[in-house]
Amino acid sequence: MDPILFIHGIGGSKKQYQPIIRYLRKKGINNFYEFSYESRIGLHPIKVIARELSEFIDKNIKKENIDIIAFSQGGIIALAYLKFYKNRNVKKLFTLCTPHKGSKWANMFDLPGLIDLRPDSRLLKELEDFASDEKINIYSVYTPFDLMVFPGWNARPKYGKKKIVFAPAHPAAFFWPSTKKFIYKNIIK
Repeated sequence: MDPILFIHGIGGSKKQYQPIIRYLRKKGINNFYEFSYESRIGLHPIKVIARELSEFIDKNIKKENIDIIAFSQGGIIALAYLKFYKNRNVKKLFTLCTPHKGSKWANMFDLPGLIDLRPDSRLLKELEDFASDEKINIYSVYTPFDLMVFPGWNARPKYGKKKIVFAPAHPAAFFWPSTKKFIYKNIIK
């Protein structure tokens, strides 16, 4: 099994994805890496964080193939990594509550990382075109009740395999049984 790299979202930490790690461990999957980045409030452009991700992967992951599970902004960081800095073969990318089409909340502040997350931002358009044209195995989980990716439907990309869950809030998607089953089922195939 290829290593799995986890990437948290804005204001997040390693705690965000512990429910999925516990679930995967129970299923016998134990090869995890966790990328944590400093810019948690939008101070840095997504491309800068994607470059940091590339450096982290080069330094820490020796295997050629990896899978990525990313939450919220982490999914956009992972896509930017794939487009601009890819240095490993990412076999599968799982995004959970990722603002693929932006979030209206990002309009509240003029911070570089938040500007990247605005609906119809230049970066999001570039990433959408890239993901639509490339042969990337992308699996996305979203909830229509997401008040962070607002509206919640903005977490549903135009590409890849999609799974709607009816989690009542943004972070609850990690705890949702159907989210964990969807990831496990697709990570082992």
